[in-house]
Amino acid sequence: MNFNCDRRQFLATLGTLLSTSGLGGLSARRCEAADRFESTGRSLAGLGAYDDLMEQFFEKNEPLGASLAVAYQGRLVYAKGFGFADLDRQKAVQPTSLFRIASLSKPITAVAVMKLVQDGKFTLDQPIVPLLNLDFLPEDSTDWADPRLAEITVRQCLQHSGGFDKDVSGDPFAMSRPVKVSLGVDFPLSPEDLLRFALTRKLDFDPGAKHAYANIGYLMLGRLIEQQSGMAYDAFVQQEVLHPLGIRRMQLARTLKEDAAEGEVQYRDTKGRTGANVLGLKSTEWVPYPYGIERIENLAPVGGWLASSIDLVRFTSGLFFPQDEAILASESLETMYAPPKIEGKKFTRNQAYYACGWLVRRSPGSVLPWTCWHNGRLTGVSTLLVSRADGVSWCVLFNQDTSADGKAFASQIDSPLHAPANAVGDWPEGDLFAEYP
Repeated sequence: MNFNCDRRQFLATLGTLLSTSGLGGLSARRCEAADRFESTGRSLAGLGAYDDLMEQFFEKNEPLGASLAVAYQGRLVYAKGFGFADLDRQKAVQPTSLFRIASLSKPITAVAVMKLVQDGKFTLDQPIVPLLNLDFLPEDSTDWADPRLAEITVRQCLQHSGGFDKDVSGDPFAMSRPVKVSLGVDFPLSPEDLLRFALTRKLDFDPGAKHAYANIGYLMLGRLIEQQSGMAYDAFVQQEVLHPLGIRRMQLARTLKEDAAEGEVQYRDTKGRTGANVLGLKSTEWVPYPYGIERIENLAPVGGWLASSIDLVRFTSGLFFPQDEAILASESLETMYAPPKIEGKKFTRNQAYYACGWLVRRSPGSVLPWTCWHNGRLTGVSTLLVSRADGVSWCVLFNQDTSADGKAFASQIDSPLHAPANAVGDWPEGDLFAEYP
């Protein structure tokens, strides 16, 4: 849905008037917000409420750009881009534009782990550290910095209950300089450096005692996939998970702007921050936060994938409404979405919990027995993936992290996105997936 010419002319005139009254900055932002609400892509009939929602959201919150895809029981019914993929070059976001998806990578990693479990490579309750073949750990676990490391299971890493708590001891991914100093290494840090830093310190709690969101567990899972498959993490995920679902463009992100993938958006930190790079670059010039303050390459299984919103609803559609052979058997899906094993904790029917790679709320008797979702955030990135029990799935990706008040765009649009889905009486026939092979 586009603004009409009369409204554009009015906004331009208003901008001129405001600029002469000392409010030009506000005017420029408001006019930019109006000008950037250009949608690309298409939807099936009867889904205009999504257009209305996105227009209102852009007017109120002024994100740089976004992409939204919606599927209904395995069929793509809505796929549009909004705003700018590249403001300087006035390039619009396309429904196929690639975004850093941040922690939406965790469900991808979780499915890959479950595929290996299903294939008999290891079990969910098997201790993970002995499977990782880490040279920096002594052979005898009693000589480790914390012998409890030997108790951490694959399941606990998937469910964030392995004993790491970033709110207590910090997140190694956000501690590049302390890690560098502690290990006595040079930039850029490697995934092995981060594992060595994390696994040569004390745990924050006994494995399985509670839930505490911790990225390091998913770095361990990425290493596990490589060790048990004999393949690079991304190669295994592409071959065994993505390609069978018809997803061909998803790839791991690169940190530097000049290394962006074809069709990838550019990212804007709402605060406009710059800092010294952690990439080992010789240049002493400070870099924008999205392009050198976090090394995206280290985040691969944690938050390092590039995808379009279409790719991600194709992922959920293929998992829950497979057209061909299912990636995961129904038993594996039930295991993946079962409540976590937390000491002394039981979950009521309507209570949400973090399962294996997804947030879940059970919904017995629906089309699917659960609603599952995940959000993600990096500097310049805010993302959300939802698959509801009634078979409606959507993904929204932003190439800016927060509105001016510091609230993540994905969290602000999370609840409102249920309204258009709830308003549909009969979902339209047809499938736009055929238009995006």
